[in-house]
Amino acid sequence: MSYEIGGGMRKLLFVFISCYNKSMKNSDWPLVGNGHISAFLSKSIKNKKIAGSYIFCGPENLGKDIAAVYFAKVLLCQNRKEDTPCDKCISCRKFKVNKGDSQTMHSDLYFLEKEDEKKNISIEKVRDFISKLSMSSFMNTYKIGIIYEAHSLSTEAANALLKTLEEPKKNVAIIMITPKIESLPQTIASRSQILKFNPVQADKIHDYLVEKLEITRSAAKNFAHLSMGRPMLALKFIEDKEFYQDYLDKVKIFIDFFNKDINERFGLLGGLSNEKKSNQENVSQILKIIKIWEGIIRDLLLLELEQNDLISNEIVRADLVKIKEKYKTGQLLKISTGLRQAEKYLLANVNPKLVLEQIAVNM
Repeated sequence: MSYEIGGGMRKLLFVFISCYNKSMKNSDWPLVGNGHISAFLSKSIKNKKIAGSYIFCGPENLGKDIAAVYFAKVLLCQNRKEDTPCDKCISCRKFKVNKGDSQTMHSDLYFLEKEDEKKNISIEKVRDFISKLSMSSFMNTYKIGIIYEAHSLSTEAANALLKTLEEPKKNVAIIMITPKIESLPQTIASRSQILKFNPVQADKIHDYLVEKLEITRSAAKNFAHLSMGRPMLALKFIEDKEFYQDYLDKVKIFIDFFNKDINERFGLLGGLSNEKKSNQENVSQILKIIKIWEGIIRDLLLLELEQNDLISNEIVRADLVKIKEKYKTGQLLKISTGLRQAEKYLLANVNPKLVLEQIAVNM
């Protein structure tokens, strides 16, 4: 599953930090799991050993964005005590604003990310980003730059950034966020502090949802399993009802595939690709859908192995059981192989509509 947090959801990072801190001790970082990350960053702050650049890597929705923004909040605090922001100074109050564009929420905090219709982060964007970081701190603390989807840096952009990393400036920190550290140039990785985020146990996500968000245990169990170790995805399912319903709709389409003939399957594909969108946007959307469908196959194989407690789509268990009774393991594995092949076709610029039709034919 690879739904990403972006656009309006980025504002949720600031809301999450504010709400989380109200329910936790001031010294607690707003992370569910991955305690080794907060422990390392806390120690670095206390010992005043802040690197010029960091790489936060690992699967989507583990809290990398949250950790980066909170780390920035601590460094930018004018009256912090060791690794704890005061929550009272002008800088800290900037982080309590939960409206408007996060891009302009703090005068010493800058964000760089790929535009939706673009394939890469351009060198022009990086040069502007570097220029802003080179200015003196407005609040006499740090200058922080956060790069989302750092693996999307163009070759020229990466080279421009490398020059800055080779000559780091005092009280300037750049945080690169990526699920694919291997996609970053080795020259950049070797000059950065690498922090690896790992999927979180379902019971930890469940307990957080029950204790901190006060949702029912049955709902917490559903969202904890559905998130497959990704706390921020669980939060997004809860906070964004439209997003959750869209996920369920995609699940239902694939489940219906198992009970329909080829013509009916083609009919179900109608709204999945949009000719008005760019090819890049369509490819991104279909890749996310395929990831959801791969999760369904994973659950069916887990049921076949009687690993019932590990399935992620608990909410459609009854439908999965019916499918498992009709399809043998070999058939499910063949479908799984077809889905992985479909991903390769999309990345090779095969028409998204044709890729979806191929999946429907091979069911």
